[in-house]
Amino acid sequence: MFSPCLVAQTESGGNCDLSVSVRSNDERSIETQIQVEVLSPQGVAIATVHIVGAEPAQFRVNNGRTYRLRVSGNGIETMTSAYFGINALEQVHTETVHVKPASQNPDGDSTPGSPTISVIELNAPRKASTELNKGMDAYSKGDVEKAATHFEKAIAEYPRYARAFDMLGAIAIKGSNRTKARELFSKSIQADGAFLPAYLDLARMDLQDQDYAASESLLAKVIATNPFMPDAVALLATTEFANKEYDQALADVQRTHALPRHEQFAEVHAMAGKVLRMQNHPEAAIVQFQLFLIEKPDSPEGQSVRALLASLHAAQQQP
Repeated sequence: MFSPCLVAQTESGGNCDLSVSVRSNDERSIETQIQVEVLSPQGVAIATVHIVGAEPAQFRVNNGRTYRLRVSGNGIETMTSAYFGINALEQVHTETVHVKPASQNPDGDSTPGSPTISVIELNAPRKASTELNKGMDAYSKGDVEKAATHFEKAIAEYPRYARAFDMLGAIAIKGSNRTKARELFSKSIQADGAFLPAYLDLARMDLQDQDYAASESLLAKVIATNPFMPDAVALLATTEFANKEYDQALADVQRTHALPRHEQFAEVHAMAGKVLRMQNHPEAAIVQFQLFLIEKPDSPEGQSVRALLASLHAAQQQP
């Protein structure tokens, strides 16, 4: 549910292909996981794409309208672009958003909402970093065999390169080899105990395997290190919902909503609404469903949530 992937939501009836490139201020490509959102003039996210590395984000939108873009991701500062218009005759439109690295606090902690970058990763030799970046580029283009070769070379140069192990685990997941993926995610943690994405990947696997205690234990370690990661808190809420720990889950939904970049995890509001409806708290359920629709108005789940909202409103109007 929260793993890095390409997830595009498009305006119905869109008739213009919008291509968005994300570059650093010095015109270099950004080799990290990035979220690109298309915003309405009112600031509502109407389309979202997750990309890895230098690949452009592709959208299908309506021409003759005005939009903005919001870009966020691991290790970069969140950037909202200026307004831009797409004229009524345009069928293809391109935009470039320039971002800069997230500033680090003097004690080395990352900014709230971003994963901590460990000293071990920062000390990776240049040759190993080069191989990793080549692997990320190949992975973003869908060439997983070439990507795996570069990640393995990065590990050969620097056996403590947790990110390379983690990306090999992601490739194993793509190949439906869950045993190998679990082994690689575990190796990532062994190589660098401060590399948080591997904990999240293992926690997702535990959730899918219904090992809720193991998932919660891993997520507790992540949140203890960086309590501002919305993906960790949202995944914890999801695990708690699955384990019927409803009070803790509802509390963690509220924690998620208070964090930066929480909108990309709006599904927790839909889950909260369903639980509150089941517990006969209609007003609280309505609030959660409304938050979900505000944060992800074009979600495939939107139709069913709107139906639940309508039934709750109808029940309130009955004598």
